[in-house]
Amino acid sequence: MKGKRTMCAKEIMRTEVVTVSPLIPVTEAAILMRNEDVGSVVVVDEERRPIGIITDRDIVVSAVADRKNPEEMTVGELMLRKPISRELVTVDEDEDVFDILEVLARNSIRRVPVVRGEKLVGIVSVDDIVVVVATELSNLASVLGSTSKVF
Repeated sequence: MKGKRTMCAKEIMRTEVVTVSPLIPVTEAAILMRNEDVGSVVVVDEERRPIGIITDRDIVVSAVADRKNPEEMTVGELMLRKPISRELVTVDEDEDVFDILEVLARNSIRRVPVVRGEKLVGIVSVDDIVVVVATELSNLASVLGSTSKVF
């Protein structure tokens, strides 16, 4: 019997991750999200190590709804104001896709930065995993749907 083979993070991650410095104004991060058509950005330090994530929801809940001026607030300050302040969760590029799903569920998050050592190399979201699972199910359906003849 063959050993099971599942996909890992580096096979499904998106490598073009939109990143920002914690020192930029929240407004710049929001403009970048709009221009790149993304709902979140990964906050990185000078050595491209991920230190946080901010989402469009974070901007609304922790800045706009609190009547804070996003022009005067930095991304780093916004990260400190988030309702649930927690340590950033990351996964290694060799992490199994099912283990990533467990990490996402356990932490109630929709996306996770992927690292090689401490450096950011990609990001995996629930949507990315759904695409992989849907493709695998479609492939399985094709195999099961083909007729075989027994003589």
